[in-house]
Amino acid sequence: MKKLTLLPLFCLLSASVYTFAGEPASVSEKNKEASPFQLSQSDLKLSFGGRIQADGAFYSGGDFQPLANGVGFRRVRLNTNATFGKNLSGKVEIDMAGGAFSLKDCYLKYDFLNGLNFRLGNFQEGFSMLTMTSSGDFLFIEHPNVVSAFSPEYHFGVQGAYQKNQFLGQAGVHFQKIGGSTEKDNVDANLKNGQDEGISYTFRTVWMPFSKAKDKGFHLGVAASYRTPKTDIGTGKPNTVRYSTTSLSGIDKVKFMDTNFITNVDHDWLFGGELAAYSHAVRFQSEYILNQTHRIGGLATEKFNGYYAEAACILFGGEQKYVASKGAFTQPSCGKEWGDVEVAARYDRLDMNGTNFNGGQSNAYTLGVNYYASKYLKFQLNYSYVNHDKYANGAGSYGVGYDNLGAVTKDPSKVDKNMDKVGNDYSIVTLRAQLSF
Repeated sequence: MKKLTLLPLFCLLSASVYTFAGEPASVSEKNKEASPFQLSQSDLKLSFGGRIQADGAFYSGGDFQPLANGVGFRRVRLNTNATFGKNLSGKVEIDMAGGAFSLKDCYLKYDFLNGLNFRLGNFQEGFSMLTMTSSGDFLFIEHPNVVSAFSPEYHFGVQGAYQKNQFLGQAGVHFQKIGGSTEKDNVDANLKNGQDEGISYTFRTVWMPFSKAKDKGFHLGVAASYRTPKTDIGTGKPNTVRYSTTSLSGIDKVKFMDTNFITNVDHDWLFGGELAAYSHAVRFQSEYILNQTHRIGGLATEKFNGYYAEAACILFGGEQKYVASKGAFTQPSCGKEWGDVEVAARYDRLDMNGTNFNGGQSNAYTLGVNYYASKYLKFQLNYSYVNHDKYANGAGSYGVGYDNLGAVTKDPSKVDKNMDKVGNDYSIVTLRAQLSF
């Protein structure tokens, strides 16, 4: 079974070897040094890794919609990193959680060795500090709702990045999301109907004034993305977007926050602001994201927004770590031989109630404890409390209150405000065991 699991990775690596490896005897040493693409098999270096995240979640509340306790694999990742000489590298990463293959990273990267590099393939767009953070280094088990709802993640495209001293800049052109079978069927059907698959232009810049210091840092970033509607949203739905998210839950799949299909869309603008700082054991991070959905035919622009703020502290001598090339935090160091413990707190808010489309509003409070047993083994415990307004009804799928007759209703306009409960509020206790290798 192990050999079969790794087979797709080895196939991709074999193709890379045949593409980039050649016999050096036919090329003079002078020409070899002048061209970074004239490589031999001795220039190829491979490394393999992965990540397993097993979660369990237990819910209390959910006034009008029951929430199911459960366990499962959140991520089961396998990756291969390859370097071809000094300048050229690549990565392939797949996820097998849920019993299906999902392509994550799959790209080639050329590094000019002066701070400038380019990537081509499938990878995360340069938007949001949390999106740039590896899932193995998450401070909390799940992203805040605003990042889950709006921040673009893996898309096919090309990106240029430059990082030197205090400055980090990223700019990319991105296309269709490479999703599962449903998304692929939607894309194929829409392409046959002559519908363009959409394009995005995404930019991010970060200022890091204490970049030379090892034990402290400051991060101020801004990002923007111009996006036309993609074709994976549904079949026969041109010029349509939809925003939704589960509320801090990877086990129960209920999405209370959902705008439903927003039609007649010309383009979206995403704007983001990032603020972070750290010193020794303590760190702080916050982001604000604004989404503007511009519609054609004189229809009103829909505006949604949200933010989060989080802080953490290592208790037994470890220190926070930051990666300047990503503009994001990574796993902290441990202060004891047995590891270290980190405590954290976060507040996040998401408002998806616009002019004509109401996707709901949420407020969430999360407390977390992380135990770093080693560089490879981590345990996380989160407690979250989430409250939703009456518009967070899963695009009409879930009850949100009582009408004037005392019956549960899914229609926000029929909710009797005199009743004690409006919207679905609940608590979540989530556990995670993570093994990285």
